[in-house]
Amino acid sequence: MKKLFLLLSIIVSLQTLAIDFPIKTTTLPNGLKVIVCEKNTSPMVQMEVWYRVGSKDEWDGVRGMAHMFEHMMFRGSKKYSGEGDVYIHEMEKLGATINAYTTFDRTVYWQELPKENIEKVFDMEADRMENLILDQKVLDTEREVVGEELRLGENKWYNRMSSDRYKHLYPAQHPYKVDVIGNLDEITAYTTKQCQDFYDKFYSPNNAYLVIVGDVKAEQIFEYASKYFGPIKKQLPLNAKKTEPDVFAFVPTTEEMQIDYPVQIYSYVVPAPAVGTPDYYGFNLLRDLLFNNSNSILNNSVVERGNLAYKIVPQSDDSRLYSNVATFDVVMQAQMGNAKVKKVVSKEIYDIINEGIDQELIDNYVKNLEVNQTFQNFSNQAIADKLGFAEYYFMDYKKYNQALETYKTIKAEQLTDICKKYFNPENLKVINIKPAME
Repeated sequence: MKKLFLLLSIIVSLQTLAIDFPIKTTTLPNGLKVIVCEKNTSPMVQMEVWYRVGSKDEWDGVRGMAHMFEHMMFRGSKKYSGEGDVYIHEMEKLGATINAYTTFDRTVYWQELPKENIEKVFDMEADRMENLILDQKVLDTEREVVGEELRLGENKWYNRMSSDRYKHLYPAQHPYKVDVIGNLDEITAYTTKQCQDFYDKFYSPNNAYLVIVGDVKAEQIFEYASKYFGPIKKQLPLNAKKTEPDVFAFVPTTEEMQIDYPVQIYSYVVPAPAVGTPDYYGFNLLRDLLFNNSNSILNNSVVERGNLAYKIVPQSDDSRLYSNVATFDVVMQAQMGNAKVKKVVSKEIYDIINEGIDQELIDNYVKNLEVNQTFQNFSNQAIADKLGFAEYYFMDYKKYNQALETYKTIKAEQLTDICKKYFNPENLKVINIKPAME
């Protein structure tokens, strides 16, 4: 019965993998693009505002500013002012679930709410795009919140280790040289002028776009966009992409680290290609098959069958505009004989380089991914995220399914070539992280 259910699931996924709802778009004269998916399966609407700004756009003195603005954007605007997180309180009154996130490349604000209240959210989002309150009181409050977030993260041993390791991963001048959270000494020294300059530099209609998914009509949404965002005149000269760094220039500046926790970690560091480059999808697929899930090759051989480690913790991001590094942490008991883990990992990688990888392993992974993505298409937020990702990284929301479509064409021989290129001993480095000696 289980096999029959899985087969039926796969068949259904092949039929419904595309987003089976009308998707329409318009662009306002001020450059703001609006993407609407008319998904009438529930009375809820997901609205996302994507800004093309992240920590990659910062400069010395304002490291962490993009993430800081994620917080400040909830504090209030000219029309919606008050004490505390005004925007959270106001949107919760509308029945909305609300949040935001910041990455190296982008900042996204989102809310899901009953469709009858969507016009009010347009008014609120437009006002904070144009009229955010950036006074000393707001700055003092939010940088204390962000500073506390940073300090709390550093109180956790793994977060602290990741932060210490991060400093060794990227060369100077790389867009991702400083982690998204930034530096505490800079955060505590921000001025209101620096905040205003950052806001004026990146928060404008032609540096953002809207994604709306739910029980709406596109024509009505376009009217709201024109009414509330249309009058915003602020325009930014869009920055050209920075010079693409050499993906193979990322050599960790240390081979050993110490931590104040009783485990040992072999931290594998591998160069990872940027979105849109020829090796991007092949690398991501091989990475997942090797490290990234509970059924991965190395999780089976090192953790499940080999019983040589507690777990493998991957830190790898598909959404990077620039070449970067991926890390895979093999977390073990600190003891003699752990070198055996390196031998097992090396053997699995050499087996792929010398003998190739089983095409059935690839096909099964892709089929499972199809099933998962089919179920995601029932979610407003999942659809909005896919459309937003494609618009950001490919400048075309219609490429929302490109990853899976490409995975289905990849053959075992291509992954063997990727393995030779990225996971060979010249490029795959290991940082040995051990407990500090008392």
